Amino acid sequence: MIDFAKNLPSAGEPRFWEISPGRHLAWNEYGDPQGKPVMYYHGWPSSRLQARLAHHLALERGLRLIAMDRPGMGRSSFEGGRLLDSWPGLMERFADGLGIGKFAQLGVSGGGPYVAVCAAKIPERLTASAVLGGMVPVDGLASGVRGLHPAYRALIPLRKLPAGLFTPVFRTAAAMGCGWKPAAPPMSWALRTVGTADKQLVLGSPEVWTVMARSFKEGVRIHGGHGAMADAAVYFQSLTFNPATVRHPIRYWHGGDDRNIPPEMLREFTGKIAGAELVVDGSLGHFSLVVERAPAALDHLAAASA
Repeated sequence: MIDFAKNLPSAGEPRFWEISPGRHLAWNEYGDPQGKPVMYYHGWPSSRLQARLAHHLALERGLRLIAMDRPGMGRSSFEGGRLLDSWPGLMERFADGLGIGKFAQLGVSGGGPYVAVCAAKIPERLTASAVLGGMVPVDGLASGVRGLHPAYRALIPLRKLPAGLFTPVFRTAAAMGCGWKPAAPPMSWALRTVGTADKQLVLGSPEVWTVMARSFKEGVRIHGGHGAMADAAVYFQSLTFNPATVRHPIRYWHGGDDRNIPPEMLREFTGKIAGAELVVDGSLGHFSLVVERAPAALDHLAAASA
């Protein structure tokens, strides 16, 4: 197991970019501040702090990793009814505000659909795209949501309830991840739902797990269930683009033993995209895939951005 969580920089306070009067996007950057820009799209529910794990990897490859909280997550302003289709325009304006022309993009877990929609809508702004353990838009999938983690499936039929009802759920889960020992109940019960490689990561790499758990906690600490459920709703929206028309290349890595997002979903979705390449690592799970294949993903982005 790769251990790159030691000697990480402080999470620090975020910077803020104004989306519109009274609304802002919170962001931090990691890696090489003079490097080639890579927009980092965090998982669900999580935050910009997730990208800290890739700081040293990005620095070694001359990459400037720019990680933002999506609207309603972390320190970014809440936006009810947010659409996946709005993301490419937001990233174009954000890049313009930072003086960036072209950029690469990296989506992790729940950040996967944001890579796909940018590839469809703004390919001229992209140098390269990669997805690690990524979710895909559910719209049009023959496989539906079969195989998703039981916790995700339990939330799906409840997602139209008032979002505030979910705030205690997410904040309790965040507290469990940050403060309770993985080897003891109730965390040990939760670990029964993941594969062997993911259990080994959680139990054997406490520094990595701590960063992931704190990023989750940051993601829900302000907007709670309102932000998390609005972010989750994006995955179920009708697509406004045809995946078959996407020509910008996207390289996907996914764990064959991923119990959160089944590889069958990735095979079906990426099979519709002419420019997609899917690499499935049979023995890796959800979290372990992200950790183990992050160097390969960043190598790909660095080479394509040269």
